[in-house]
Amino acid sequence: MRARIPAAVAILAALAFTGLAAQDAGTVEIGGFGRYTRFDRSLGLDNAFGGGGWLGVFVAPGLAIEGTGGYLTTTGPLTPNGTLIPLHARLVYARPVAGPVSVLLGGGYVHNVYGKTANVSDDGVSGLFGLRFGLGPSLGLRVEAVEDFIPSPRNQSAGVPNNWNFSVQAGLAAVLGRSHPKDSDGDGIVDRLDSCPATPPREAVDDRGCALPKDSDKDGVVDRLDACAGTPAGDAVDTRGCSLPKDADGDLVIDSLDRCPNTPSGEAVDAAGCPRDSDGDGIIDSVDKCPGTAQGAIVDATGCQPPKDSDGDGVLDPSDKCPGTPGGERVDSIGCPALFAGAERTLVLEGVSFETGRTALTAQARGALDRLVVSLKAHPGQRVEVAGYTDNRGTSGANLRLSQARADAVRGYLIERGVPPEQVVARGYGADDPVDTNATAVGRSRNRRVELHRLN
Repeated sequence: MRARIPAAVAILAALAFTGLAAQDAGTVEIGGFGRYTRFDRSLGLDNAFGGGGWLGVFVAPGLAIEGTGGYLTTTGPLTPNGTLIPLHARLVYARPVAGPVSVLLGGGYVHNVYGKTANVSDDGVSGLFGLRFGLGPSLGLRVEAVEDFIPSPRNQSAGVPNNWNFSVQAGLAAVLGRSHPKDSDGDGIVDRLDSCPATPPREAVDDRGCALPKDSDKDGVVDRLDACAGTPAGDAVDTRGCSLPKDADGDLVIDSLDRCPNTPSGEAVDAAGCPRDSDGDGIIDSVDKCPGTAQGAIVDATGCQPPKDSDGDGVLDPSDKCPGTPGGERVDSIGCPALFAGAERTLVLEGVSFETGRTALTAQARGALDRLVVSLKAHPGQRVEVAGYTDNRGTSGANLRLSQARADAVRGYLIERGVPPEQVVARGYGADDPVDTNATAVGRSRNRRVELHRLN
């Protein structure tokens, strides 16, 4: 036998001594219902609809002895003429849960008669769980689930130790007799539970029906303990019933000490009740996005120090990729020396000079090229050509070789200082493309030059 106890029977045992009575002893409940039954699979019976009726007598508040009889038709090995008559005898407990609604819990005996000749029957135990909905003072709707356990069924075998049949049913029941316990003093506690049966009308009572201690000013402190009777409505009070110091803006600084009485809700305040400025920069903490600013520092409306332009090139330090640019140096948008302005494609490298008749760079030239290195590294996508030029003294071949060697020297220095080789090329143009006359020393000096050509 499977040791499974219907859940409703277990719940009934747990609640048997609790709750408010729904009906008094002696009340009778009678009614009818429709039912749908699902039979244990081993019976081979078709699930079926049927009907029946209740008759119950309350033996204690909320507790009734109930009998039900039903009738349904089904087909299977145990019902040669297609009928089943289930009979139940049980205890049913009704517990009110919300207004006119009660939970029903029951358990008891079931006797199933198969066929009209009553020569095949089974006996077992039954559990019930349901709800009763009050439709008036004497009428209710019952909706229930019933489970029947047959420990030794007619079809018992090695493979069938027992049967479980499950039904759902719903119907109307009429209640006859007194169903509302008396409450003589009208305090909401029925007489049988009322320890103070003569409570004055409208008196607040406890769960025994006795008057609660009075609190005339309704401050939560009963009169016999209230040292300040007549406290204004809504005042917060201490344990003696006296008003607590007021804090109108709720900043935890009482009004008598609050120098800023209208502080916004949630604002952190100091001991005087004013918004806190922890770093003393004139911006209160709730707005200050840079707490901890040094004392005396100039700040903006958010409490932060404005960005600096340390090298004065017009590009603020956070955006300046080439800090320390010399004063007056032309720079681009990231603060680095500008190579080409607008559509300009040629730049004469001022200050790039060589030892006389040689390709060695002077110290002045290295300083000028170091600024060029910074700019090229800041613009890795910019490709350039280093172009070398001479004056017209000497042969054309010698001038071309000298200009190429000097252009190579400049390129080599740039690469040595970290410029990627693929970013810069070198080419010598000899005495071609003079920018001044070769008839004077000044003109020849200008023609001996190194230029940077933009390639992309």
